[in-house]
Amino acid sequence: MTTPHRLVLVWLVVASASTGCLHDPPPFVTELPDGPLIIAHRGGADIAPENTMPAFDLAFAAPISSEIAELDLHTSADGELVVIHDRSVDRMTGDGNGCATEQDTEEETFGSVLVHELTVAELQVFDAGYCYEDPAAAADATDEERYPYRGQGVVIPTLRDVLETHADKRFILEVKQQEPSVVEPLIELLEELDRFDSVCFLDFDEGVTAEYREKAPDHACVSLSGDGIRCWASEAIMPFGGGACEDYDLGMVPHENGGFDLKKDRFVQNLQALGMPVFMWTVNEDDLMHQVLDLGVDGVVTDRPDALRTILDE
Repeated sequence: MTTPHRLVLVWLVVASASTGCLHDPPPFVTELPDGPLIIAHRGGADIAPENTMPAFDLAFAAPISSEIAELDLHTSADGELVVIHDRSVDRMTGDGNGCATEQDTEEETFGSVLVHELTVAELQVFDAGYCYEDPAAAADATDEERYPYRGQGVVIPTLRDVLETHADKRFILEVKQQEPSVVEPLIELLEELDRFDSVCFLDFDEGVTAEYREKAPDHACVSLSGDGIRCWASEAIMPFGGGACEDYDLGMVPHENGGFDLKKDRFVQNLQALGMPVFMWTVNEDDLMHQVLDLGVDGVVTDRPDALRTILDE
């Protein structure tokens, strides 16, 4: 006897086979250039200080010419959306606990100078290029060669500055702050700048993702939440599938998740069959880039967009 659960799954398969998508994809998806695309993770964390204007400038400019940049969001004490990964400034600026501070996780903050406690003006006093170390620096390099962005006026940018500076570029906006919610101020800014068609929202928290889907316009792009990734991962790994998974507009997915290797044809093709382009992160080694590209993904998310461009050109 066929259970209701299996009927839902059968309906999903039939729907995807007949329509290719369960809803109308937004312009961010329908207007993507042909892939595979380069998605510069944090603007390209290896080529310049992550999440800063120099990184975005280099990533979008020739010869790298990334099609998309990913960035991270928090809010300042005065309610501005600012572009930074950690809840603290320490790891980027060397203040507080210093450059050696461990990167914040979803559960734990390792720095002591907190973003949400400072205004934009106060945040932009810090040198956001101080801790960046050139990965290509020679062993005998001077400090000036090893840390080329120190004292160069690099600041923690606001999202407004980034979107206005790169008005014709595409971005993945990853929300790192859960409380207070950034959804309403983000929607207000995107409406003001008319940027819904050129950005896609990403938050691995299902509650925040649901809030954005509810409040944003219908043509706004929303990427898979963490629950969505786990559902589709189980769908691809389990012998009989993981059940009916919700469709989103885009699949920003890891190449590994919870110890499971997601570099599988079935995983990628299941998402693509429902009209979700697959962008796989974070892929930094040359061999891994080749492996992920061989899967037929639509885009590769990397800290090394320069290296990926070389591979694609070859």
